[in-house]
Formats: sequence, C-alpha cells, structure tokens
Amino acid sequence: MTEWKQKLQHIHHYNRTANLYNLRYTEEQNLKIKAAVENLELEKQRSILDMGCGTGLLLPRIRKMAENVVGLDISKGMLGEVKSSIKRSANVHFVLADADNTPFRNNYFDMAFAITLLQNMPNPHHTLQEAKRITKPNASIIVTALKKRFTEHSFLKLLEEADLEPKLLKTGPKLKCHIATCKRRN
Repeated sequence: MTEWKQKLQHIHHYNRTANLYNLRYTEEQNLKIKAAVENLELEKQRSILDMGCGTGLLLPRIRKMAENVVGLDISKGMLGEVKSSIKRSANVHFVLADADNTPFRNNYFDMAFAITLLQNMPNPHHTLQEAKRITKPNASIIVTALKKRFTEHSFLKLLEEADLEPKLLKTGPKLKCHIATCKRRN
C-alpha cells in the first residue's frame, strides 16, 4: 500500500470518528500532554505548532505560551471538532494539511509538538524531518510514540536517526506512550 493510501485511510477514519474521539481518548491524551508540558522549560515563545492537533486537547495548555499557536491536522473532521470545542482566541490558528508536507517556511516555529502522530504516519522519519525543517535550530520538538508500536529502543533510534537529540521522559505504566523532548543536532 502506498503512503498516500495509508494517509487516506487515516483521513477517512478520523473524519468518521472525530465526534467520538474526545469521549474515547481525552483522559489518556491529557495524561500525555500533562507529562510533556510539565517537563518543559516554558518561556513565552513567538510561535508553536501542534502537528496532528486532532481535536485540539493540547491547545488550551499552550495558547498562553506563545504569540501564535498553530494546530495542524490532515482530518477536516478533527479540525471541525477543535473549532467547536475550543474558545476563540486571536492567537490560535488552524491549518488543514499533511504533517509530512506542511505549508510553512523553513525555521519558522520556536517549538513543535507531535503528540500521538508518529504511529499514524507511514514514514515517521519523514515526519520528523519535516518537523526539523519548519522549526528553528534551537527549537524544542516534543514527540510521543505508542508503546505498542515502538519499543523504547526503536523510538530513540528513530529520533537519533532523524538527527535529533532526544531526552526520554519517564512515563510510568499509566501512559501508553513514550515521550521525548528533542533538540536538533548542530
């Protein structure tokens, strides 16, 4: 199956199930988000990207951290859910696009999140390369990976092969994913 056919399957799946996503996954997603955000050294950023923002569960936690926050997702259904559930904010914007081919210029974002994204991508290495391309050299890239899809070793190897310097966070048994904060290698 081609990469695009895999992506189309995900688009159709998330468009069909977008209205149920928060009912199923809010608790689990909030645990991931809390673990990722509380381990960051947060100072006001100019711009933050949430790659694969889904229904926007991360956005309320980060919108005060930046002048501009962008939620990007390939599913129109998921973006429809986030727009109806999140309070309007002048600094939060939404983009319907593929995380592997974003419409952003090089070195634009100060920080990027990829929460629950990699396991849905046909080529996670390519996704990480795109995250690197659109973030500034000193940017943090926060990434999660489901434990049932990636072992700790394979997750770290993927991040290192993408020329990132990962710091793996201890997640404990409650979380079904690995979490890493990464910097681009210079």
